[in-house]
Amino acid sequence: MLKKKMIRDIRRHKTQFLSIFLMAFLGVFVFAGVGGESVGLEVNVDKFYDDTNLADGWIYSNYINDLFLEQVNCLGATNQMERQLVVDSIADFSNDPEITLHFVENNTISKFYLIDGEPVDINDKNGVWLDKSFADAKGLKVGDNITFKFEDYKIEKEIKGIGYSPEYVYHASQSSVIPDFSKLGFAYMSYKAFPGDTVPYNVLNVKFDGTAENYNDLLDYHMDGYYNSFVERSEHTSVSQFSEEIDQHQMMAGIFPVVFILIAMLILLTTMTRIIAHQRTQIGILKACGFKDKSIMLHYISYGFWLVLIGSILGLIIGPMTLPKLFYPSMSSTYILPSWNPAWSMNFVYVALAMILMSLLVSYFAF
Repeated sequence: MLKKKMIRDIRRHKTQFLSIFLMAFLGVFVFAGVGGESVGLEVNVDKFYDDTNLADGWIYSNYINDLFLEQVNCLGATNQMERQLVVDSIADFSNDPEITLHFVENNTISKFYLIDGEPVDINDKNGVWLDKSFADAKGLKVGDNITFKFEDYKIEKEIKGIGYSPEYVYHASQSSVIPDFSKLGFAYMSYKAFPGDTVPYNVLNVKFDGTAENYNDLLDYHMDGYYNSFVERSEHTSVSQFSEEIDQHQMMAGIFPVVFILIAMLILLTTMTRIIAHQRTQIGILKACGFKDKSIMLHYISYGFWLVLIGSILGLIIGPMTLPKLFYPSMSSTYILPSWNPAWSMNFVYVALAMILMSLLVSYFAF
């Protein structure tokens, strides 16, 4: 009897109850959808950093020789290090694209992430491992030759592999925040591919124990004057830019659902207050028929409960399945990751449960 009455009341006030359902659905839909996208970004980039052993910091100096390595090792906190020569070059194309060359000693820290071709071989003097975004923009493939010019050198190498680097999740020129991959890129080569007699290493990738602040203090105390600068991971341009992007998406995921949820609760409160006020006579009849106060109260509370429950479940299912697919294509034109997959978080369920509980409280106070 009460179920039939509830269905009849919902049909009679279908506009208001449809609004409650839609607001509940949209609140969870946006939170779970945008949240699934932002959590996915965090999971994907963390996996990428782990797979490539991204450096904890970068020490820049013009004198990274064996003595310098010994001094850094003696700091006590350093547990892994690898030096590189990083130079800016111009690739031999009509638009003079800027390519950052990495002459690597071991390829063990901030490793090149191979997509196609052979793994980086530090004994290969003739090979180069090229940025996939630049290669795609120029129509280059494994086996092609490419020429770079830097300082007084001009070198031609065979493309042995194409892939990504954890240091270039975000890579843009100084004149534009939007990357143009036909005009810039990066390449990895063995230190043996350097055309000079000795390799003038200028970057030391380090992994260390403790905080970046403590490590920086150790550098200042023990090696002041022997290095130019130290950049910790969180301050690296690519890492910080992508981290800020994730923060913005998380903020958006937290703000918009609040609006929908508050509107849903306000509509529910107004609708239930009006229905209960108009049905005082019916409530009296129900009591006269033997229905207890508790049963009547649960009857009216269930109006919003079922609508919010169904809307929340649909939002939890549909949100992560659809919204990330709308964000990721545009983001992949600016940021470079091997995979773009949404991820799940129990926070989505907690928000849905909180909204369901709020619907019960609102209906209770309306009664």
